[in-house]
Amino acid sequence: MDTSNIRIGTCQIFYEDDVAVEQDLGVTIGGVDVDVATSTRQTKVDQFGETVVEEVITGRSISVKVPMAETTLDMLTAIMPGATLVTDGIDPTMKKVEVKTAVGESMLAMARKLRLHPISKAAGDFSEDLYIPLAATPGGMQFAYKTDQERVFNAEFVGYPDANGLLFVYGDINATA
Repeated sequence: MDTSNIRIGTCQIFYEDDVAVEQDLGVTIGGVDVDVATSTRQTKVDQFGETVVEEVITGRSISVKVPMAETTLDMLTAIMPGATLVTDGIDPTMKKVEVKTAVGESMLAMARKLRLHPISKAAGDFSEDLYIPLAATPGGMQFAYKTDQERVFNAEFVGYPDANGLLFVYGDINATA
């Protein structure tokens, strides 16, 4: 047993903007959850009854739940499909986010790189980063205005495979074969 292999701690979340520049999505409250699921199809034959004789992977998915604590207009625009940040033409301190229904928009077309980086690692140490080359969030939100609770944007990102079937990478993406 090597206790140095036991990992705890939080992460920074980076999401590419429209011009492929990583944007830090800020601090979180409640922890970031990653869910990788694999679906399979079991094969049974009459001669062996209910005994499974083969099992084949039929799909895999990844999702990341991010409880964003920094509830700024820029952050809202970054995670909400159909959202546009509008800055007043006369007073640039006046801003708003306009959100359209986005009905019929392709989630895959909106997907961009999502990267989780453990805060225990130096900025240039990518050894434990989680990369999802194509991730998007449908923009479902629930937050409260309460005197005893922080306002949190709960964003759930879904990963999509790229043209080569790559769903995600864990570790240093710069490593080559």
